[in-house]
Amino acid sequence: MAMTSRTGVLVGLGSLAIVAGAAMGQDASVTSNRDIAKLMDHSPPYRGPGIVGAPLGPDGAAARGFSSSGTTLMSWLSLDDFNAGMESGNDCWGYTSPGGHEIAIMGMNKGFGFVDITDPIHPVIIGVVPGATSLWRDVKVIGHYAYGVNESGNGIQVMDLSQVDQAIVTWVKDKRQQGHSTTHNICANPDSGYLYLCGANIANGGLVAVSTSNPTDPTIVGSWSGNYIHDAQIVNYTSGPYAGKEIAFCCNGTKVRVLDVTNKSNMKQISQIEYAGARYCHQGWLSADRHYFYVDDEMDEAKGRDQTTTHIFDVSDPANPTYVGWGTSGLPASDHNLYWKDSKLFEANYRSGLQVLDASDPENLSRIAWFDTHPETDNAGFAGSWSCFPFFDSGSIIISDMQRGLFVVRLGVPCEADFNGDGSVNTLDVAAFLNAWTAGDSGADLNGDGFINTLDVAAFLNAWTGGC
Repeated sequence: MAMTSRTGVLVGLGSLAIVAGAAMGQDASVTSNRDIAKLMDHSPPYRGPGIVGAPLGPDGAAARGFSSSGTTLMSWLSLDDFNAGMESGNDCWGYTSPGGHEIAIMGMNKGFGFVDITDPIHPVIIGVVPGATSLWRDVKVIGHYAYGVNESGNGIQVMDLSQVDQAIVTWVKDKRQQGHSTTHNICANPDSGYLYLCGANIANGGLVAVSTSNPTDPTIVGSWSGNYIHDAQIVNYTSGPYAGKEIAFCCNGTKVRVLDVTNKSNMKQISQIEYAGARYCHQGWLSADRHYFYVDDEMDEAKGRDQTTTHIFDVSDPANPTYVGWGTSGLPASDHNLYWKDSKLFEANYRSGLQVLDASDPENLSRIAWFDTHPETDNAGFAGSWSCFPFFDSGSIIISDMQRGLFVVRLGVPCEADFNGDGSVNTLDVAAFLNAWTAGDSGADLNGDGFINTLDVAAFLNAWTGGC
């Protein structure tokens, strides 16, 4: 793996001044208080290996300490498994190569980890691209380039994924320009080819448009500096009244703002909406028909609400959004990042892990599955699952956890005798189990007692002969 050596600066209270300084008035206070709270609530990392080698349904996951329902743990790579002195995890994203390799990108405090999860029970760490040390790190992909940012420096890190099928990721450059060096979040609109910086140290922390027309040299081409923007989803409209327009749905801390960003030299707000009890409007995602915008408020669970709350906005007319209600997992955990796919919401809800909500009735959400990466508690606060990525065609879902690293899960519960996780039970599973058992792989501990012995052989044979 090609990379360069760089030194980082440990994030601390000084970096919070950069974030707060980028915002103005009430937004600055909310941002500063939220980030200080996250630092104060930061927990030490799990130390030790993760779990690879066999899929684990709810019973197998529970034997390893993880509560789940309707999901299968395919693998878990701990921070130690990345072998880079990592102390915390943060955001994640995904990429699928033209050759069909599925790549998980895991943000950590000292850089981005790249993992081939094409075989989700045998993930392969390609390597780590280092960067300035920061609790906050974000990454998005356009074409075969990943673009990363953090709150301690580096500007925009450009990473070439064109050779991931050969287990090579190449660091291209750190692009600093027009005074830009730090950023809270980076968003991408692959349809337009533009990146958008949110919460950067320029443009009042607003929305900054970056062209990738030259993908190795991302260039700032415009900004909207009306207010601090924390996160956004940006889409192109191809039909209806907004045909030909590029519209940004932004989370602003106290409200949702909708911007027309078609003209990068004259980006303008077309609407805004507040909602009762807003504490920190953090992140949101559109339904596929762009009728609804689902929003996580990162702070309301700790300040007035006793249940994880997903806020629902009708944005069928972007110029006139309306608040239509809220849904919940029924747990008290703080929510962080969510994504919509196939009429489901996949939510990384900190201490309750990944929560999957049925949104087929878009204004009446119900919990249908979960995988809790943080067994200790479901309380509100800032530990556990930071983000997730549910968009791989295979059905693999990645979860980034602050203390425990990278999880790969799938919806549905497998037969334990399907040891290789290919969806069928046959002699290939016998061979896979025996190979893992003789090698002492942790996945062969089918009964979850912490030992690999003949009791696990018996457990496998029981599942095999049971005909599941």
